[in-house]
Amino acid sequence: MIKHLLLMTKQLPLFIPINAYCNEQNWFVHNTTSSDEALTILKTQTVAAVLWDTTSVDFNETLTAISHMREKVMIPIIMLAKERNPEQIQQLFHHHVDDYLVEPFDYPEIIAILKQRFWLYDQITDANTESTDTAHQTVEPSAPKQLTFNNLTIDLQHYRVLRDDQDLGLTPKEFKLLHYLIQHPNQVLSREQLLQGVWDYYILGNSRMVDIHISHLRDKIEPDPQNPIWLQTVRGFGYVLKN
Repeated sequence: MIKHLLLMTKQLPLFIPINAYCNEQNWFVHNTTSSDEALTILKTQTVAAVLWDTTSVDFNETLTAISHMREKVMIPIIMLAKERNPEQIQQLFHHHVDDYLVEPFDYPEIIAILKQRFWLYDQITDANTESTDTAHQTVEPSAPKQLTFNNLTIDLQHYRVLRDDQDLGLTPKEFKLLHYLIQHPNQVLSREQLLQGVWDYYILGNSRMVDIHISHLRDKIEPDPQNPIWLQTVRGFGYVLKN
């Protein structure tokens, strides 16, 4: 089945290579320059992923559009930026985007990231489908449906993390990262181990991706993200989640 992707950009030099690389995968790219048109495409087409150029429209308009998208679809949303902007990154991940990539873009890497996101979202969809199919069946006791970590509840059925019954709004990747760390408590894990364990393959030269996701995860689970008590850095090696 051909995958349809939505690309929001006004830059022809960006559209041409993305379209070319996606065509090699037999993916069809819908290009738009309007956030309203982007939302219309999402309503009328089955879109597998969104690539959003942050220079296309005003940033507040971008946040509004991303918020509306997340209300309607559970698909990968990848932001393409001209330069790194920490404040924008924080706001975008708060609105549950999956990735924030900065020029110069590595287009084969974008394809690899998309494939990984497709795989992850398929796992979530399959898990939810299996849960629905077996909801009315009598089954033997099985694996726990939730875990607890300090004052957090990890809902393994709905891929949520709660504190005092409040959803912390973790992205799928943040959820998988936290789950992986909880499965290896008090174990120092290198960035390479986390890339392999959470992303399921090595992304050469992109261990910074781990640092970014760790930072966003701390923002959501730590009482004081600047002085983490649970998710700690082991300088020169990686990270450890302490009980």
